[in-house]
Amino acid sequence: MNEEQRNAVASNLFPAAHAAIADWNSFDWHCDRSGRVQAHKVHSSQALALDVFGAIAMSDDRDAVMAILARQLQLPEAGPWTLEFEWTDPVRRLGEPRPTQVDVLARSPEATLVIECKFTEPGGGCSQVKPRNLRSGGRQPQCNGRYEPQVNPVNGIEASCALTAKGIRYWEVATEVFELDRDAAYNPCPFRRDAFQWMRNLVLARELQRDEGRPAGVLVVYAAHPNFQTHRKATDLAWLPAMLPDAPRLVTLPFQDVVRLATEQSRATTWPALAEWVDEKVAAAAVRPSSQKP
Repeated sequence: MNEEQRNAVASNLFPAAHAAIADWNSFDWHCDRSGRVQAHKVHSSQALALDVFGAIAMSDDRDAVMAILARQLQLPEAGPWTLEFEWTDPVRRLGEPRPTQVDVLARSPEATLVIECKFTEPGGGCSQVKPRNLRSGGRQPQCNGRYEPQVNPVNGIEASCALTAKGIRYWEVATEVFELDRDAAYNPCPFRRDAFQWMRNLVLARELQRDEGRPAGVLVVYAAHPNFQTHRKATDLAWLPAMLPDAPRLVTLPFQDVVRLATEQSRATTWPALAEWVDEKVAAAAVRPSSQKP
């Protein structure tokens, strides 16, 4: 990142959050296909996540604010809490070639929060339904969009899920989170479109809970505005498969409410300033097409 890029990104980040980035050059910034950092854009979800959770991470009120968020998921509240940004699982618990990247991973000695942050963009979908080049010529998806026995035209392997055939454990763990039968057939696949990304966070939380021996939950934080796709989905989760009673808890919460809870917890001037910062960003991004990527 050159000086011009850094200045552009810095001007789009809440000042109190700057110190949460230990090394601006090595930080895992979201980039476009040309490798250009995108966090300078007003609708960058990465920048908004850093605005809010970077400010929390650097605040003297960190443990108190994180305790309130843990309470939303009915998880143990006691700190001390640590926050890691753009975390990926070094153990590769789900067998992914490229591990799921968590926007914010919050840990205490007693609980883990997998935090997914959304602004104007929808959730990420499964790559297997996108056309790929065939050895014989032409293009075809590796999955027909249904969970049923089928042959992947790219590699010739038969499975109900093309990712399962590649050793990725989503479906193995998903049946411990959702009311689904791995041996059944589903048309369409229950993890189509946005549900795919939400599922990945939930199964990762399940595996972290199992391996680390402390309860985990998933917090989806979104910008509350009717123009934004996740706002429309977060208020009614009926589009997700039903979850099992002992699954990691899933809670959705607007960025604006996270800041409000922090404001109610502390008299520090940081939080009213952050609330104004977030409101201005949301208002500016709301006039942009919601399909624009961060």
